[in-house]
Amino acid sequence: MKTLLIEVLVLVIVGVLSIIEGIRLVFAEKLQMYDVLGPGFYNLGMGAILVIVGLIYFVVERKKIPRIEKKSAVKQSTGNSEYRKMMIGMIIAMIAYILLMDWIGYLLASLVFFFLINRIVGFRSWLTNLSITAAMTVSFYLIFVVWLGMIFPRGVLLNF
Repeated sequence: MKTLLIEVLVLVIVGVLSIIEGIRLVFAEKLQMYDVLGPGFYNLGMGAILVIVGLIYFVVERKKIPRIEKKSAVKQSTGNSEYRKMMIGMIIAMIAYILLMDWIGYLLASLVFFFLINRIVGFRSWLTNLSITAAMTVSFYLIFVVWLGMIFPRGVLLNF
């Protein structure tokens, strides 16, 4: 239960901070001159989504706690090491993503990142992993680059 509360608090606090920053940016007149929608509305929306998802996550996971606590008493020793390995793998994948983005660009770095994350999370089938990786990369590219017009690194080695 303690872990669940910490997870929810992190989501809600980050969401509230994003909402506050969004409100500040909405009223910053200089930024609104260049973009009709402005960066503030993006922060407001993402912050609201984080708060809502955090609260939904709390409600859903709270119902599962009695069942999980019974099972975790048996698997407590093995579960911690698997969880630790998964978290270390995700941190390494994120660091690789950050470093690769400048060298090979957003699109290819995202392909590598999503493939590694899906593998760490548990997609063992190569076909499933590649399909989901491609779908995620295309979705994020369409949303952030095409639709929202965000500029991401093109890469030093591969210029696309």
